Amino acid sequence: MSDTPMVPPFDPETAPYDGDEAAVVSWLLDYHRHVLLRKVDGITDTQARATIAASDLTLLGLIRHLAVVEQYWFGDVFLGSDEPSHWDDPDDRDRDFHPLAHDTLADAVATLRSEIDRARQITSSTSFDAMAVGRREDRPVRLRWIMVHLVEEYARHCGHADLLRQSIDGVTGD
Repeated sequence: MSDTPMVPPFDPETAPYDGDEAAVVSWLLDYHRHVLLRKVDGITDTQARATIAASDLTLLGLIRHLAVVEQYWFGDVFLGSDEPSHWDDPDDRDRDFHPLAHDTLADAVATLRSEIDRARQITSSTSFDAMAVGRREDRPVRLRWIMVHLVEEYARHCGHADLLRQSIDGVTGD
């Protein structure tokens, strides 16, 4: 592992407490993105595959899953793109959670960061009221719904990541 942190600093004191809806939701989503990436900072590929209890959930799987989530909501739904999903496998619907032996944490983090960059480009120049080009279950979707849903998705999985990381090396906290 490199001595260079995987996660740039994030200052929680910059929260837009008096911001409009778009600023607040965007900040909360970025905060949870930061927390998730911080949970894998400094761990090895072996540790990234550690599970707890009867679950097959791993930090590597969570990073990969959230890359797919970002790709789906901002690429497929919002932009209406038809790009193949990362780690697509017709025989394993949850392939993002089931890495193969050659899959690495560094590659997964790079993919997630790329998807986050695309999402930030979209949201920085698009109204919260904008309608997606694509649809979800044949229904129209606003950017507002996508953003709030991703805050929920990240928050839930950051809780999972906290439990996993604590079981690996005792590191806790947001």
